[in-house]
Amino acid sequence: MFDYRDYHRTVVAFHGTTVSAANRLVNGGAFEPSNKSYEWLGKGVYFWEYAPKQAWWWTRYHRKTKTPAVVGAMIRLGNCLDLLDPANVRWLKSTHDDMMENWRLTKAPIPQNVRDKRGLDCAVLNWVYTQSDAAPTPIETCRGVFVPTDKEKRVWRGSWIYEEAHIQICVRSSQNILALWHVRPDGRYGKEKKGNKSEE
Repeated sequence: MFDYRDYHRTVVAFHGTTVSAANRLVNGGAFEPSNKSYEWLGKGVYFWEYAPKQAWWWTRYHRKTKTPAVVGAMIRLGNCLDLLDPANVRWLKSTHDDMMENWRLTKAPIPQNVRDKRGLDCAVLNWVYTQSDAAPTPIETCRGVFVPTDKEKRVWRGSWIYEEAHIQICVRSSQNILALWHVRPDGRYGKEKKGNKSEE
């Protein structure tokens, strides 16, 4: 079985969104978990671990949000499926192999990973989460490192250092989000004042 456990550890992480959503969240509103069928860590609320500028980049330039905003969060990892743990990755691969065999035997449609749409990854992790929900200690968070596959993102030829590499956290349990606050583009806390647009 997977070696997820209560980490007894909190991290600071960041979520890219819109101004209206950020105001609502900081004032006590609830997150809407992403339920798309192609999220690489499955269903949940996504955060960048210790990376406010990555969150700003995503919401501004990738999501192209018209009114971008970022909130910071104190997250208790709790029962964390940490995909930086080699044993967990081996178990996940074994789970994937079993699921593929079952899909083939039942002739069920097999989800696919295509470009940035990670249908297969999402299906496998959502299945793991469903199994854990029946256990006394369900998985509350999942943590994984994202490394771009595009070799153009390497900082120079042959390097293992990539632009846009980051650690993401998928939060499945809202009670693990302990606190929220506004984050400015320069990483400082608090709302950005009108007429004072700081750059990343």
